[in-house]
Amino acid sequence: MTHAATLALLGSPIRWRIVEVLASGPATAGEIADEIGSSFRIARESASKHLQLLARAGLIECERDMTTRLYRLSPRLIGALQALVDRLVALREPAGYDDLGTEASAGLEPAPHPDELDGDGCWCIRKAQELAPVSTRASPMYTLGGW
Repeated sequence: MTHAATLALLGSPIRWRIVEVLASGPATAGEIADEIGSSFRIARESASKHLQLLARAGLIECERDMTTRLYRLSPRLIGALQALVDRLVALREPAGYDDLGTEASAGLEPAPHPDELDGDGCWCIRKAQELAPVSTRASPMYTLGGW
């Protein structure tokens, strides 16, 4: 899996919350669905799809018992995240960046409230919709504002 694919997969607040839940230890599918269902107001079926995506990518592992599925973080997840951070640091060092400074200068913003999430729980779509196309002859450009 590429760095971009790992980042895209973990970019969903719902899937990141699953990782956070599993970071504290193994959990059943039902426990995970209850946790993220209460946080993001999604159905168990949707939670199951997010678990399947993470499992297919090898970022979480699933152990099947007779009637339950027990999920845990895969060591591959930590390796994928470490590789991503190492890649970003490697790109940053030759550019001669100083310390990033404050969160505002680093471009960080607070996590969205669950009411701000779209149907898939992705606030990045909301951010993209804040960009308005500006027509130019050469190519379309985007600025902040309404459509």
